[in-house]
Amino acid sequence: MSAGSSLPYRLRPNKAVDRELFLSLLTRLAPALSLEGHHYIGLGGPFLEDFRLVHGRLGLTNMTCVEAEKRVHKRQLFNKPIPSITCVHATLDDYLDENDFEAPVIVWFDYTDPKKLTTQIERFARTIGTAPVGSVLRVTLNAHPETLGKPDPGELSVEIGGLKSGNRATRPTIQEWRLERLRERLGSLFPADLAAAGMTFKAFGGTLLRVLHLAAEKEVMSFRDRKIVWALATHYADGQAMVTAALIVCAPDDDTTERLVTSWEFYSTPETPRRFDMPALSTLERLTLECSEEPKTKMDFEFPMSDMGVDPIASFRNYYRIFPHFSRVEL
Repeated sequence: MSAGSSLPYRLRPNKAVDRELFLSLLTRLAPALSLEGHHYIGLGGPFLEDFRLVHGRLGLTNMTCVEAEKRVHKRQLFNKPIPSITCVHATLDDYLDENDFEAPVIVWFDYTDPKKLTTQIERFARTIGTAPVGSVLRVTLNAHPETLGKPDPGELSVEIGGLKSGNRATRPTIQEWRLERLRERLGSLFPADLAAAGMTFKAFGGTLLRVLHLAAEKEVMSFRDRKIVWALATHYADGQAMVTAALIVCAPDDDTTERLVTSWEFYSTPETPRRFDMPALSTLERLTLECSEEPKTKMDFEFPMSDMGVDPIASFRNYYRIFPHFSRVEL
């Protein structure tokens, strides 16, 4: 578990919005797929907040939290919000390899280690073929391009707005350098037509989602008893940029689930992910944005544009119903 994954949600508003989107998807799917009988498997961190919410919103009781770090596992045993959660000290890969699931599952592959990107994508894709039909699979991947490494500045050339440094012919730009590192990391998963333009902070998430999409679609082609329906894909940053994607494993003739998903207001796919960066707001700013059709007429200032290149007001207006806000409570 990375240090970032232990941060409280009040310091990670985009992660909180992303989690609420996934819970909204599960709530929409619950009646059609009878999700209350599914087995929920995930990486809960020390506080198991996702497990508490999944149980509270959907009524699931068969839940397994997998954790590789012994110290975090012990905290989970102490903090688990309901007794029916089973806390397992193992890696997620080992747990999935050692268990056969007869009933459908909901698996959240909540990864943070960018060095294991290839095995993470391969595991997610492989589970499409092993999970029972009716399962819901979701993956989170680190999409911060700097995790590919930092070259010595002397190894690079610079190209800005048509202007090129004198060593441009012999040395790569930072995006070209990152593209080669990604090629080395992905191996056979690397699409031949990936370009250096996809290695920027804003674009790298879309690049990884494309790799994930191709890997999953290739995997499901090997099976005649199932198809996949993409339902939700996001790209956000709370310090580190992250991407997520969720799909449902369906029977080949199941058109009901696909119609249910594609008519959902937050429907998105790896090809068209939802990119957001929620602004930090005072209570008065939040109320003004919520109740005014033209809030800029009441605010004589501009919110800073995010590193994701997203309009902060548009982000808020799109997700205001699930925008997190926190207050102090004395217990």
